[in-house]
Amino acid sequence: MAGSSSPHNNGPNADADAKRTDGITEELCKFIVEATYDQLDEKLVDRIKDYVADCIGISVGAASICESTEPFLRGVIALGGKSGQSTVFTKGSAFSPQYAGFLNAAFAHSFDFDDTHASSILHPGATAIPAALAQAELLNSDGKTLLLGIAVGYEITCRIGRGYNFGGYTRGFHNTATAGIFGAVAAISKIKGLSLDQVKNAFGLAGSKAAGSIQFVDNGSWNKRLHPGFAVHDAFVAVALAEAGVIGASRPIEGKYGALHSFSATSTTVGLTDRLGSEWIFRETAIKPFPACRMTHSAIEVVSGVAKEAGSKMVEHITVALSPGCYPIVGPPEANKIHPRTIVDAQFSMYYQVAIAWKYGMDIGWGMYDKIQMESVEVAALCDKVKVIVKDDVADLEARLTFKWVDGTTTEAGQVFPLGEPEHPFSKERVHGKFFGMVAPAYDEQKARAILTAIGEIDRRNTGDLMKLL
Repeated sequence: MAGSSSPHNNGPNADADAKRTDGITEELCKFIVEATYDQLDEKLVDRIKDYVADCIGISVGAASICESTEPFLRGVIALGGKSGQSTVFTKGSAFSPQYAGFLNAAFAHSFDFDDTHASSILHPGATAIPAALAQAELLNSDGKTLLLGIAVGYEITCRIGRGYNFGGYTRGFHNTATAGIFGAVAAISKIKGLSLDQVKNAFGLAGSKAAGSIQFVDNGSWNKRLHPGFAVHDAFVAVALAEAGVIGASRPIEGKYGALHSFSATSTTVGLTDRLGSEWIFRETAIKPFPACRMTHSAIEVVSGVAKEAGSKMVEHITVALSPGCYPIVGPPEANKIHPRTIVDAQFSMYYQVAIAWKYGMDIGWGMYDKIQMESVEVAALCDKVKVIVKDDVADLEARLTFKWVDGTTTEAGQVFPLGEPEHPFSKERVHGKFFGMVAPAYDEQKARAILTAIGEIDRRNTGDLMKLL
């Protein structure tokens, strides 16, 4: 999953290597400016519509019921963010575009239920879609312009994230944020039709705003939910300054102190610009079936299946083998992972996810984080039966499990590709089913269907037709 990685060369050949990678920012920005709607094939357009439906559904659900929503909203209002005509899902159309993008992006990531791109190890939709929607609403852009802006935003995010590789997390950064700001700049710039120099300056300015610390895992904080929001907000700032003539840093991606060097311990330029414009790597983005870290999903599916077959058979303990890249995120035997205290703790705990899957199967959804589950003695006891280990030959996103039963027998099971990956696809029916479930706290079925219809027909309509429904 993680793709090739090559540590930085700081030795005698460093200058030669730098010369070979010069021009990466130029190529990425040129792609943004020159991309056309005709480059999107019919299947990809349909896939983008699924991503939009998924992102909006999750965002609406989070805006309606997530415990962090009202504090986020109060903070934005205190900062003067309610001073425009841009739409925040379920909250009205009276926000400035940068703060509408901020809130919608934060909502998109609040459940950790948003789409994921395996080889870049990030959530591309949480930045690309809110940024594109906010900008396209301002201009009431036609739907094809919106879809192209989203596509460009996804592609830039995924390619830069793939360049970071797992080294972003090793260094303590969240790829969704540090790559997502460039994707948000790309989406906004494409929809506005900026010149190459303007996009390059916006990238140069965005390089100084890229951020997103993994320190949130320490106490299960809401920082992670805000990361896409910060990225989208700052992308609007960078674009506005670039349009005003502010000069941004050159080579913000590949430069000596650029993003690849700053935000990853093992970055690579392999594949960063290869076949750019002819190959869309974001088409492999997966829609998530479970509101938990993607690195737990294979185990969730395996455990629920084994538990169903086991019936009343008693399990003594469950061992989960993960890749060296995934283990540090969801596997260390730390107190707040073995017995999560917050929702974010639980989302990043293999122990908790295995326990819930054993007890309830795959379909409990957001209910797994109800207080009764988080404080359940039975769930806590199941968490204590889980052991997570590292195996070098386990692929990223793969999980290999060994179930030891109280009768002394064992069962081994595993899964390489979690549900939603191209090798294990998530059907359109499931995409729509997830959407209806997510928006239920805010919209009745008639309105939900109207929103899905508007998304499905967006290439023949204007952005405003969709946004007024939200």
